[in-house]
Parts: sequence; C-alpha cells; structure tokens
Amino acid sequence: MQINLKLEKMKTKNLGTLSSIGLLMLAAIVISLSGCATKKEAWGSLKNGMIMTYNFHPDKDLTYKNTMVFEQKMEVMEQEFTITADGNQVLSMKPIVSESKDLDYMVTVDEMSSKLITPRGEMIAKVDDVIGKSFNLTISRLGKELDYSGAEALIYDYGTGDTKSLSSDVQAFFPDLPDHPVKPGDSWESTDNIIENTSSGVLIMDIININTFEGVETLNGYECMKITMVFNGTLKGEGEQDGMELITTGDITGMATWYFAYKEGIFVSNVVEGTGKTTTQVIGPQEMTLPATRVYTMKSELVNL
Repeated sequence: MQINLKLEKMKTKNLGTLSSIGLLMLAAIVISLSGCATKKEAWGSLKNGMIMTYNFHPDKDLTYKNTMVFEQKMEVMEQEFTITADGNQVLSMKPIVSESKDLDYMVTVDEMSSKLITPRGEMIAKVDDVIGKSFNLTISRLGKELDYSGAEALIYDYGTGDTKSLSSDVQAFFPDLPDHPVKPGDSWESTDNIIENTSSGVLIMDIININTFEGVETLNGYECMKITMVFNGTLKGEGEQDGMELITTGDITGMATWYFAYKEGIFVSNVVEGTGKTTTQVIGPQEMTLPATRVYTMKSELVNL
C-alpha cells in the first residue's frame, strides 16, 4: 500500500514537472513570437519588401548641395556654337511642425551661383536678391511636391537679361517613392511635370521615370536603398526675343542613381545624367530653325550628416 502511494506521488510529481516544462515551453514560444513581433521593423525587410516613406524629424534640418553642369551645341545659319554652364546651390530645409499628414519645410537659400559661357562671353547670374531668402515647401510622404508657391516669388536674373524664379528648382526635387513594398529588382513608375516661367517665355517638361530597387548600400553614414532610374520625356516652350516668336519642341532622356535612407526616411543623394534634343522655330522677319543638343549632369547631396 505504501509502495502504491509512493508511485502515485511520483506520478503526480512527474505530471507536475511535465506540466511545468510544458508551460515553460509555451511561455518561451509566446515570448519568442512576441520578440519577433517587436522586431518587425516599420521599413519592412528585403525578403518581404521594403516600405519607403519620408519621415518627419522635427529636430533635424536637412541641408542639400546641388550642382549642375551642361554643354549645349546649337546650329544657327549653318554655323555651330557651344554654350557651357555650371551652377551651385545650397538649400537648408527646416521642418515645420503641423498637424498635417504631409511634411512641411521652410527652405532657405544659403548659397547660389550660376555662370554661362557663350560666344558673346561670360554671363554671371545676379543672385544677391535670393540668397538668404526663404519659402515654404510641402511634400507628401511619398515625395510628391504639393506646394512650392513661395518659391515663385524669389526671382533672379540668370545672366542673359531674362529673369526666372526658384520654383522650377524644387518642383521635382524629391524622388517619388512607391506606394507598395518593393524587393530588390522591383520597379515602379513615377512622373514629373516641371514648368519654368521666365520673363521671356515658358518651358514645360513632362517626364516619365522608371525606378528600380537595386539593393542596400551604405552612403555617407546612412544605410540606404540604392535606386537606379531611367527617364524620358518631352519639352515644349514658347517665348519672344527681339520681336521674334520662339517655339521650341524636343525630347529628353537620361538616367540617374539615387539613395534613400530607409530607416530614417530621408533622401540622401541623387546623380542625374541626361540629354535634351530640341528644335526652335523662329517666327519673324527672319525665319529660321535652330536645332540644339544639351548634355547635362546634376547632383543633389545631403551635406549635414
């Protein structure tokens, strides 16, 4: 009888131990699953797809340095001549706290210069009136520029006697992000419509971009998604010079590589190389057709790391 009692106690003890072990195993599984859940990052994963979105950092100003060079070859009355240019611009973007779901910035022109070299000589842009000035810029979480109207009031003479605003400099500044997760090799389409108004006319560019996610790289201290882009589009313009009407049509093609810090949700760098081919019809006392080819490189880079 005592032996049976001991056996029953041992069975009860063993069952209790097994039950405890089972509870511990269950608890371990729950904790592990909980740990996995907390490790699921807001930006997704390479396996399941990366989620790209611009994030708001109220205490972090973004300062970008923009550079541009181009060479344009034109033919006038069977004579070819070349125009070259280079420009430099530093824009500081201070976040504006608001209740909007979009991102608001106060953009200040810290530095700016532009120079044209033509057969007539060197032409320097008069930018003193815009350096130090600010305007508000609103973009969506996917990078679409929504409001830049303040930039239209910042006007300068770009060296030829014509004036233009800063609006066209920021209308397509931020690369557009996809509205769905992307894995390496995935592509998405975005469009840009850029309108450049000058004192002598208007130029409109409609561009289609195909962006492809290539992989993850470290750039300037940020872990970034590397995106390559090919683009093509059309441009058309109308203007007037010395009493003659100018009508311009053409095509634009090129490629770019840009980097996006996916953890921080910050645009880091973009290098664009493109070619524009245009034909300008001159309507007036002396009518003519002016073909031109422009090859250009533009770079934007976050400099306050």
